[in-house]
Amino acid sequence: APSMAKKSTRKAPRASARRAKPAARSARPAKSAPFDAKAAMEHAITSLDFAREMTLKLLTDWPKNKLAHQFSPADNHPLWTLGHLGTSAEWFASVLDKKAGPSAKLNATFGGGSKPSANPKDYPSLAKLITLYNAGHQRLVNALRNTKDPLAKPDAKMDWLRDGLHAAEMAIWHEGWHAGQLSTLRRQHGLPGVM
Repeated sequence: APSMAKKSTRKAPRASARRAKPAARSARPAKSAPFDAKAAMEHAITSLDFAREMTLKLLTDWPKNKLAHQFSPADNHPLWTLGHLGTSAEWFASVLDKKAGPSAKLNATFGGGSKPSANPKDYPSLAKLITLYNAGHQRLVNALRNTKDPLAKPDAKMDWLRDGLHAAEMAIWHEGWHAGQLSTLRRQHGLPGVM
């Protein structure tokens, strides 16, 4: 049967009228600013300061009789960790400021390859270790901030240390690594989280 629908009297729009208008020409992207190594170093120092604050926060309510306690011989307890981080910061700083690094005694007790002792008498007091830790941190911050060219290769035998900015990044990573260990020990001691 023939369709009873009325034919539309409206004309279909021409093909050219149906086309979308071309988008307005976008402006050329602005040229990116050159990399500012000094500004990047300041960002790194801010991160290093934050890492230090978190490390100290992890220790605020630590039981005084558990500062050298190890749940296993592999645990890096607070007394060793503070000394190790302070000693490491001194080493990082010495690479940049060309001054003497940590003493042989500090390296033997806290340097790379040293192992934590469960005997608290093997360590200075907590107050002295915090002073050592803070002094190492401040020396490192000064060395980083006073580096003339953060992208220059430091005069160091450690070929993995590419430049001053890399030294800052490695120091931040190292601090976070050990703070994470303290965080795990806090949970084992039943202490609350700090974040």
